[in-house]
Amino acid sequence: MKNVTMIAAVMLCAALFTHCKKENSQNRHPADEPSLPLPANTQRLSAEANSYLQGKHIFVLLGYGYNDEAFVEKTRAALEERYGVQSEEKDGLIMIAVYPDDFMRGSTARISLLTTAVEDTELAGIILLGAPESTHRSLAKLQDKNGGEYPYPVYSFFPQDDVLGSESTADFVLDYAQKTDLLQAEEQLESDFDADNLLANAIETMLNPQEPIPADSDLRSFVQKLVGSGRTIRPYTDGETGLQAQNHFIFE
Repeated sequence: MKNVTMIAAVMLCAALFTHCKKENSQNRHPADEPSLPLPANTQRLSAEANSYLQGKHIFVLLGYGYNDEAFVEKTRAALEERYGVQSEEKDGLIMIAVYPDDFMRGSTARISLLTTAVEDTELAGIILLGAPESTHRSLAKLQDKNGGEYPYPVYSFFPQDDVLGSESTADFVLDYAQKTDLLQAEEQLESDFDADNLLANAIETMLNPQEPIPADSDLRSFVQKLVGSGRTIRPYTDGETGLQAQNHFIFE
């Protein structure tokens, strides 16, 4: 009788263990699972920065002057290695869109599609290289959706967009000084300026929420660090009014 009682007790414990294990498995939610690790290049960041970046993306627009196939492929490969690039097959920190290819509606390119491309995405920043005309209108819509200002930084490099519109919808604008011979200026820029390095420097500043974009006099120093010591930037001066812009810089 004693042996029967012990066997019954063992069977009861086994049944309870199986039930509890099954219940715990059923009650586990996807949110309880650990988040996918960020690319290796971001693992050096603080725990707070890594937590901030989880589920977020940095949107990079490659527009005029930066949309040829060779540059796009080189840039995509470099960003894939450093941060991971978002695609239909996998997640990544960086989202890349190329103008006009990724903004076609029928046979017409519409930069207005920028708004819908990112409005439902958690962003850590937007970087524009060669923004086309009316890009600022799409950015203004994003501002409106966020109560008049973005919860993330926006940088505009070498835009072909309206000057005042670019200044009002980006933390800063960086362009090169206009020369009489525009072709000569563009060739010089392409031959001795590393846009990939500038892009990488810009992305790095968006990885840590504890380092906000400075304003006023400190903004110039911030942009100078992005450009590097090889060039010296100066404030953009409006040709008609003679006034210097607070967040618009140029270099030669």
